[in-house]
Amino acid sequence: MKNYACIAIGINQYEFIQPLSYAKQDAETLHSFLLNETNFSPEQCLLLTDSNLLPIWEQPTYPSKENILNLIEYFCQKQLQKENFLWYFFSGYGVVHKNQDYIMPIDGNPKDPETTGISITKLLETLKISPTGDILVMLDINHNSFMGMNNKIGVKTVEVARELEIPLLMSCSPHQVSYETSALRLGFFTAAIIEGLRDGKCTTLKELDDFLSNRLPELSAQYLQPKQNHLIMINSAEKMNQVILPQKNYDDSNSTEEKESVIVDSLIASTTKKQVLKSVKTPLTNITKINMVNGNKSHNHQIESQINSKNNIYIKAEMSENISQNINSDRYFLQKLIAGSSLTFLVLLLGVFLTNKSIFTGTQAVGLRTISTIKMEEDESSEVSLSTLPVVSSSEGQSKGKTDVTKEGSKKQEENQAPANQLILSEAATELDSLTASSFSKAIIKASQISQSDPLYPEAQNQIERWSLTILDIASGRAFKGDYDGAINTAKLVPVSVRPIYQEAQLAIAEWQPQVTQQKKANKGFNEGLLKTAKEKIKPGLASSYIEAINDARKVLPGEPKYEEAQKLITQWSNTIFSIAKVRAKNNNLSEAILAGELVPYGTPAYGSAQEALADWKNQQQTKKKN
Repeated sequence: MKNYACIAIGINQYEFIQPLSYAKQDAETLHSFLLNETNFSPEQCLLLTDSNLLPIWEQPTYPSKENILNLIEYFCQKQLQKENFLWYFFSGYGVVHKNQDYIMPIDGNPKDPETTGISITKLLETLKISPTGDILVMLDINHNSFMGMNNKIGVKTVEVARELEIPLLMSCSPHQVSYETSALRLGFFTAAIIEGLRDGKCTTLKELDDFLSNRLPELSAQYLQPKQNHLIMINSAEKMNQVILPQKNYDDSNSTEEKESVIVDSLIASTTKKQVLKSVKTPLTNITKINMVNGNKSHNHQIESQINSKNNIYIKAEMSENISQNINSDRYFLQKLIAGSSLTFLVLLLGVFLTNKSIFTGTQAVGLRTISTIKMEEDESSEVSLSTLPVVSSSEGQSKGKTDVTKEGSKKQEENQAPANQLILSEAATELDSLTASSFSKAIIKASQISQSDPLYPEAQNQIERWSLTILDIASGRAFKGDYDGAINTAKLVPVSVRPIYQEAQLAIAEWQPQVTQQKKANKGFNEGLLKTAKEKIKPGLASSYIEAINDARKVLPGEPKYEEAQKLITQWSNTIFSIAKVRAKNNNLSEAILAGELVPYGTPAYGSAQEALADWKNQQQTKKKN
């Protein structure tokens, strides 16, 4: 029988690269699933993350390059046996350098991957020489375009895996990006894998491949990200149909003692509709056919489980339906919401009209002194006529009349308030046409107007939570592209009222702030070099050299380091150009003076004076030509 083992590595907090949000959680969640929900051996399940620092086999587990390589080598040579099936999983950054693919350990530097990275070629070769011939490699590799990483990672990895005949699953194609989201607290790739495995849909690589082909694009659409398709490389049909999870162990005794119920939780929950837990209760396992006869194993016959006698095995499986509804896109959701809201509003408006029909049609209402004949329907047919009656004029009667009027007014107010609040929620949804962070923020502000006592309050809060998660996703996307200032400003739009998401946004802001500081330092050095180059271009007395220097200085943008210095230099050099022009005019070289004066940049203090001087010099030039 196969013994299943795994190595799971996930890194969030890199030393030289911007942090990831859920790579560590990817490894932890997969490791926990394999360990707790399948028959993977606890002694042969290795987890390396930036927070799991407990030593294994007296070796450190901090995911540095040295530690990762040492542990993998020791694990493959000392722990694995021929009968093992090994899963290797990595979630973190990857780099392409000189046509070689590298995964980045926690101390990896993308500027020097040869020295600090782990060659995927070397990694696969190490796994190949292990005693077991059954290996599955899964790589959820993120790319960082801001750091200059080539996003074509995977081409060389596929080539090497093919040569070594190692089954390979990658989170995306070489030209795509692997995404993670705060809504799932996982990467799309890991979330889809665990969903397929947990639901029992993927026991072979072929089944897993088919499931991911549909599920990954669905997740991309649902969470408003570009399409993501996994990449798979398997040499033979035999390995494609190979079972990748341990088989359940069946009890071959005649005992009818029930085993523990297994609670299967659904991993991915829609943010608008929570998935119902799947509960599977069975004395043995959730299987309706077992190769057993009279309690003894038989390899030749399959019989259905029946209730015959005391020695028979009873099997009962009860599963609740998964009623979660995943919304494929926010646009589709908005269309449904707006249409439903409009219909509800019209129905409620019709009810108000019918209730107050006499007012709208102009019919005389009940008088103050007499009560006209009133028709009352009873049992859908009976009609009772009441003759004219005097109105009670005592204080008690007046009080009762006022109370009735107050109740009626309150009831009408509630009836009018319901469609009004439904309209507020509909208006909030219409704010999302642009699908920008600011539009989601406006929608949240609008929906927050619905009070806690209103029946629509739970629905409004549900949408506020959903929109807040989307804002945080947009912020994460901007941080992923290196726009940390934009990411921080976006994350600040998450409202305090949604406490868990707000706290997560504040943690993200705290992580991004150091990156902003680093960017400013980098910009400072760059801008210093820019101004230095600009100064070196200046040639005294040559106006055109000053305008070249000004063009370089203008590359320093507002808010960046050295911006004020750049503006002072622009002003200084503009004045110098104007001075050169005036000297030439004084020497009666009007043509050269005009050429220099026209170089004075627009928007500088010298520009206005230069334009006046140019007009004068041009008039003088025209006068000389006439004479």
